[in-house]
Formats: sequence, structure tokens, C-alpha cells
Amino acid sequence: MINYRGRARSFLDWGERVIMIKQDGAVLVHQPVMREPVNWQPTGSKTNFSVKEDHLILRSHHTNPPEKMKITFRGLRLVTATSLHDKAKLIISGMETDVVNEIISNPDMLEEGLRISKREKHVKSGTIDLFGYDINHTPVVIEVKRSLANISAVQQLRMYVNDVKRDVDEANVRGILCAPRIPDMVKKLLSDYGLEWQEVERRVILPDDYQKTLKEFSEKR
Repeated sequence: MINYRGRARSFLDWGERVIMIKQDGAVLVHQPVMREPVNWQPTGSKTNFSVKEDHLILRSHHTNPPEKMKITFRGLRLVTATSLHDKAKLIISGMETDVVNEIISNPDMLEEGLRISKREKHVKSGTIDLFGYDINHTPVVIEVKRSLANISAVQQLRMYVNDVKRDVDEANVRGILCAPRIPDMVKKLLSDYGLEWQEVERRVILPDDYQKTLKEFSEKR
């Protein structure tokens, strides 16, 4: 059973849960389903235990902002205490910014002679991912999506192209939508608006000093 007072007030009746108390003071309460904790206390919380009427009571309090959580146990299935050592930092790959970086480092992957002149160019409708010029010095607006391209991405690119046309006073401004997969209906809409597309596959590369091919592993042995 859990009582919480702080940013709001909450009560959670009896149930089977996993309680985690981390080394930085954070307390997490997980139910049997769902990813997020149903209750939690932030880093820097102080926790103490007591026993009252055959019930184990956990009290966690945080001073700024003031928050209190009281957990009453009427039974325990498992208790584990340990000290963990982990200084590794999470590295995320395969995001939209990785595709943008790849195009910047190798514009020819889209077309030969393409020059990228600006990243995150601000226009009236928003921020263009990449702006550059093709081999004929025609302005090129490039919108990058990390997953399936949809109709809203087409409308977004169309607005960016129109903004650039007004800004640079050019009748001819190209727009290219880049995504790993572009459905046929999206391609048709792009064509109707005089826009272009390129299906660009994301390369997910994570640094791993311990990753070996089967051949490399066999040679080591």
C-alpha cells in the first residue's frame, strides 16, 4: 500500500510490486505491467525503514521540492541488496540527426555535385534540416525523416520550399524529402507538388570494442 504527498496526492491499494531503491536515492515502484513506474521519488531522496504491527514500512522523503512517500509491506517475496558499478554512457544511433550528418559528410549520396551550405536554416514555417545548392547552383531544401515518410512531411517540405522562394526571390527552388521508406501515395503527392524524394537507409553503427565477427573470434582461439 502506497501513500504519496508532494506535487499532488495519491493512494495505491495493496498489490504485488517491485520496489527499487537506487544508489542516488531514487525510489521506483513498478507494477507487474507497463514500462513506467506507478510511483517514484527523485534522486536525492532519503529512505528509512521501520516495523509497525507486523508490517514493514518504507518512508522516503525529498526536501526540494518537498515530497513524501510511505510504502507499507504485508509480505516480502525477495529482498536483494547490492552495490553496482557502471560508468558507461548510453550511445544512441540511427536517429534523424545521424542521417543529416551522413548527408553533410557525403552530399553525393543524394546526387553528384550537391553542396550543403547550411544546417537548420530558419524560415517562416520552421527549420529546414539541410539547405544547399545543386550542380547548377539551384537552391535545394532537404527534409530528413528517420522513419516512414508521411503526408505531413510533404506539406512541411512544400512550405519550406515556398518560404525559400520568397526569401531568395528564386522561381526555381528544389525540395527533396529523404527517408528510409516513402510510400507510393507520398511519392505521388511529392510529384504533384513538383518535389523530389530519395530513400536513404539509416546506418546504425555503435562503437563496440568487444564485437567480433565469427571469423575474428575463431582466429583469436
